[in-house]
Order: sequence, then structure tokens, then C-alpha cells
Amino acid sequence: MLPEASSPRISNAAAGSWLLGLLLMPLLVGPTGRTAASDPESRRSADTPTRETWWAFQPLVRPAVPVITGPTANQVASPIDAFLLETLRPVGQGFARHAHPRTRLRRAASDLLGLPPTALTLPPAPSAGDETPDWWPRSIDALLASPHYGEAQGRDWLDLVRYAETDGFKADAIRPQAYRYRDYVIRAFNQDRAYSRFVQEQIAGDELFPEETEAIVATGFNRMWPDESNASNVLLARQDALNDLTANVGNVFLGLSMGCAQCHDHKFDPILQSDFYRLQAYFAGIVLANTVPVGTPGELRAYQDALTGWLSRTRQLRDELQAIEQAGRTRAFAIKRRKFPSVVLEAVDTPPERRSAFQHQLAFWTERQLPVDEKKLSAALSAADRKRRAVLKKQLAELTAQKPAPPVQFNAMATLEVASGPASTFVLGGGNYEVPLEEVAPGPPEVLQQTRVTPADVPTRRPGSSGRRAALARWLTADDHPLTARVMVNRIWQGHFGQGLIDNANDLGRQTAAPRHRRLLDWLAVEFVESGWSIKHMHRRIMTSRVYQQAGRHTLTSDAPPPYSYFPRRRLSAERIRDAMLAAADQLDTRLYGPPIRPNLPPGFGTRYTWKTSKSTADRSRRSIYIHAKRNLPYPLLRVFDQPDMHESCARRPQTTIAPQALVLLNSELVLDLSRGVVKRIQDATYSKNIPARVRYAWLTVLGREPQKDELAGGIQFLAEQSTRSEAKDEVTRANDALLDLCHVLINTNEFLYID
Repeated sequence: MLPEASSPRISNAAAGSWLLGLLLMPLLVGPTGRTAASDPESRRSADTPTRETWWAFQPLVRPAVPVITGPTANQVASPIDAFLLETLRPVGQGFARHAHPRTRLRRAASDLLGLPPTALTLPPAPSAGDETPDWWPRSIDALLASPHYGEAQGRDWLDLVRYAETDGFKADAIRPQAYRYRDYVIRAFNQDRAYSRFVQEQIAGDELFPEETEAIVATGFNRMWPDESNASNVLLARQDALNDLTANVGNVFLGLSMGCAQCHDHKFDPILQSDFYRLQAYFAGIVLANTVPVGTPGELRAYQDALTGWLSRTRQLRDELQAIEQAGRTRAFAIKRRKFPSVVLEAVDTPPERRSAFQHQLAFWTERQLPVDEKKLSAALSAADRKRRAVLKKQLAELTAQKPAPPVQFNAMATLEVASGPASTFVLGGGNYEVPLEEVAPGPPEVLQQTRVTPADVPTRRPGSSGRRAALARWLTADDHPLTARVMVNRIWQGHFGQGLIDNANDLGRQTAAPRHRRLLDWLAVEFVESGWSIKHMHRRIMTSRVYQQAGRHTLTSDAPPPYSYFPRRRLSAERIRDAMLAAADQLDTRLYGPPIRPNLPPGFGTRYTWKTSKSTADRSRRSIYIHAKRNLPYPLLRVFDQPDMHESCARRPQTTIAPQALVLLNSELVLDLSRGVVKRIQDATYSKNIPARVRYAWLTVLGREPQKDELAGGIQFLAEQSTRSEAKDEVTRANDALLDLCHVLINTNEFLYID
């Protein structure tokens, strides 16, 4: 029990050359030889925030719930309401009246599932005033139990980790196993996996849970950075990847702009440059793997012992074969190898089983650029070497049959460590990888060292792994950590109200304004921890509050009501818009999981970076979270409605209102085709030319409600006028054209595109 009571990252490419690093040395090293980064007292100014002065670094304490008396006392349905009413009362405000049950159900379905209620099997919303006391909690529980819950919540998480299924940069190569991480995230939310466990699996699933394939897939988080697969400077590419990963860990889990300390101490927050590299040191041992041995610690230890024995028995043969082939590669690919420095070539030429972590990392970027052409390799060998190589390969093939197999060999885009241990990590002068200063050990930022976990405290369960990331994962998820729970409950709150209690959910530092309701944030954070880090519990807490169930601003008479005195209107996210159109057309394929799908691209879209469309109509109609996440080609409909750039962590999507959005909705062949799908549903359901019935069904299908009296009259008049404007010769076609126009108009309405 707990007690009661973004600046942009700077690329290494811009850090300068080796010469610039030398010029910077006098500024970075003091007269005693200590670096400024290692001497925090000399770098801190008097007004630099410390743990004692900045709210986000304070220990978590559950505040006392305010006691609300007077006229607004009956509006308290939850402690959440009491905290908010305490700030609304002094300005003479309370909450707006309850929203209509239908409005609340659509709001909740969009928040939790990303779908309209009409696409789901749910009890219909009662009429206003007819709801039973348990209707709303039961509705929330039904939504939380849906398998589509994980798809909506997972989409927000994928924004944070800059999920993509390609590398980015010019080549934008495909990552064929990346989708497994997306499916892992969806399953984790559906299972209400404790957020503490969710974090631990992504940071160190291979070390903490080596027998679980899901935990192995989760480590794909450590590989979500953009990757220049044909990087000419491999050492720089490696450092850029580690910098990107370090900054993203800071954004996603700590809610701190750690990337701002890559080149110098943070300008606003108490984050030292050495803090950045100490955090990076946790990841210095990762090896990027696409196949991973899975098993209990005992099984893996027995496998490694057996493999060591086999390698020892075959070493002489393999060494001889390696020497012949290396000489051939050196001659055959001399020109390609020329662009790489000796340290990189040494890593490539070292057999994988003997590589250090550093060499594995360098080989990852290099081997893709030095593919072995068997014909060229053979031609570069002498006749004697070719003959001897054939004999050795045959002998090794026979011995390979005796090579021990792991308990389970699992395919995933994952990370591991090797027995040689992590590479050294240095503070880099000016962020330049060519200017290493003092070596640092893994450790949390100095300002957060009141909660400290070392590798010795969390022994790794995977033989041969350092346990560094396991220690980081346990430290991040300690119940008394001041940031982790605050960061996540703010994200959950943002998902329901469109804006968090803290404006920038990725930065709780001084560049972001202090929380609007600090005590409410802390109450929610403690509640989260004491619930067992249950995200679904927090949804229930928030959604059963009075503030969540209130009506929107359009129901108020005040011109400028304060925040939380009404429910804010929000536009549907890009994925929700597409999914809602598919649902209205009865074309939404609701299958879960699996490889990505590729819908049709707009005509004349071009040829560069395009994809081959999925053959199956059903596949093309799957939910938007399954669309191929190609960094250099975001799906156009999603991009125009503010799908974030997949190169950077996105804490909150913008909600723009721009002309291309209206043009897409009015002119896109996709939108018109889905409008035709709505027309077909109406025709199949009414079986007649009954115009009022068709208008009613159009409203029900698209907007989920019956039209009001004036809307029904207006719809009938619209069909009559549009029918006369149609150029079709027969009456049936003219009527269908008019109905298509009506359905198209309804899809373009604010009521369809926005949540009240």
C-alpha cells in the first residue's frame, strides 16, 4: 500500500566530425580531467529543479478525497468527481446534466473499442430517464470484455513506440516479423495484463520470462527505431539506434525528454548528459535476433552446455573452413568491403558464436550490405581451396545432424544478449560517437535514484544474459516509482477526454505546464498501483464517474464554461473513421491478429513505395490497425486524418481541420464505395420503395439513431430533389442515385465524424 495523504532529439549526424569533437574537448573536460557530465554540482544552476522542488519527482502519496457539500454534493459519483468539483465550486460551476444514454454508449464504445455501437452485439441504449442503476456499469463491463478492446487500446500504444513494419529511410525494407509485436500488444490489453508486467516484458522479456514466447515477442519494443539498412557509416548507425531507443524509453515509460541530454545536460530538467548514457548502458548488450531459443532456465542452460560441447568438438573443422571462406570473401568482395573500417570488417569476419555484443551489433548493419554470392566466392578460391572447401562442408553437414537443438526455436523480431557481456558505454562529447569520454555503468537518472534496483537485485533467468534490462524493468515498475504510474494514468485519462491532466504525456518536465489537477493525478496513480496496475480497472473508475457521463457544451448556456464542466467534443481518429464507414456498409471484417493487410491505394498514386494490394476483399476490409505500417507510405486516408509519423513517438495526435479531409470524404472512391454498401443494406432491409422507411434506416445505419421529425422530412425532400437531378433514364436508378447521395451526405456529417 502506498501512503495516504518535448524537445526534439539531435542526430549524431549533426554532432560533427572527429575534429569538432577535439575542439569541444576543452569545454567538456575540466582542469582536473573530470568531465563536466560527471560533476553535477558544477553544472547545476541555482534554479535547476531537483527532486525536492519539481512535482513529478515527488513520492506518490494518495491525497485525501475532498468532502463536497451543498447543491453539488449529489453530483459526486466517484472520488474523481469530488476532486474536480472542488475546483469548479469556487467559480460557481458544477457538471452538466447527464448525456443521453445513446450518446454515452457511443462515447464509451468509441473510447474502448474504436467502433460504433451499431457494429457490436450490445443491449440497446435505454431512453432518457428509463435506464436502470446497473445499466451503465454493465455496459462498461461488456465493452471491456470485447476482444476488440485490445485493438483500440493497442493502437494508442503503437503510436507511442513508433510502431512500423518497415525500416524507413530510402530502402524502407520490410520487417516481416514486426506484426507479431502488434498482436502481442493487442492480446496484452485484452487480457488486462498488469501494466507492470507489460513494461517488464517489453524491456526485458527474454531475461525475466525466457520460457514464454509472448515475452520474447514483446522485446520487439527494443527494435522499433527507424533503421537505415544500407548505412555507409555502421558505427554511426549503431549509435543512432541506441540513442533513439534510449530517448524512447524516456518518453514512453518515464515521461521525460531524455533525448535532450544526448549532447549536453538538459537545459530545463535535472537530467545530466551522463544520465542519458547510463540509461543507454542498460541496452548496450542487446543482440538483434530473428530466431530465439525459448525454454526454462534449466532447459536453456542444458542446451547451452550441449551446444558448447558441440562447438568445441567441431572447432578445428569450422576454423579451417572459415579461414578458406574468409580469404575468398576478402578477394571477391574487396570493393564492397572497402567502405567499412577494420573494426567493422573484424566483426563480420568473426564467426557468430565468437562475436561480442558490440560485434553482433556491427554485423547486423554490415552483413546485409555484404551478401555472399556463392558463384563469386567460389571463383575467388584456388582450385585446391575449392576442393578442400567442398570436403569440409560435407563433413560439417554430417556433424550438424548432431548439433543440439534448443527446447523451442521461436521466430520473432526480438532482442537477446550473449555470454560475452554488454559493450562498454561512454558519455560522448557533444553526442559524437567519435569522442568517447568517461565510461559509465547502467543506472537511473541521478534525480530518481531514491528508487534503485541493480542487476544484482534481479538475477537474470536467461543463462548468459547480463540482467541489466531486467534490473531496469524492475526499477521502472517498483510500486514507489514516482513517474511510471503517473505517466500511464495520464495517458488513460487522455484517451477518455482527448487531453490529459498533463498536456504533454511524453514530458512531465519543466517544458510542460504542471498538472491541472495534481491531487487528482496522484490519487489516480496510487489507485492504479494498488489495483495491481490494472488498466481496465482505471477505465471503470473514470467511466463510471459523473464527469465522464455528463453532456457536452452544446447543452450549456454559458459561453465559456471551465474545463470538466461539460464533456468535450472530439473527432474520431483516422482509424475509427475508416472502421466506422466499413461498419456502416456492413463490410467490416472483425478477425483479430495476423500479418498486415494492404488495401487499395488511390488511383494514380504513383509507383514508388507502393504495395501490392491484398487479393481478398475480406482482408482489405479488416480493421485499420492491421493495415501495413509502411514508414515511407502511410495509408493515405489515415494520413490525411492525422495518423502520426512512424519515425517519432506520438504522445497525442493532433486534430486538424484541413481542406484535404473534406475533399477525401467527398471525392474518394473508397468513401463512395462504402456509401454504396450502406445503400445495399437499406435496400436489403426495406424491400420496398417506402421512402420514409429508407430515410429512417439510413439514419439508423450511419448515425445509429432514428431521425427526428424535421430530419425525416428533410431526408424525404432531399431524395425527391436528388432524384429529379439524376441523369438516369429509369425511375429505380434515379431513386438509388438519390439514396446514395443521402448516405454519402450522412457519412460527411459532424455527427458521424465526431463524438459528443
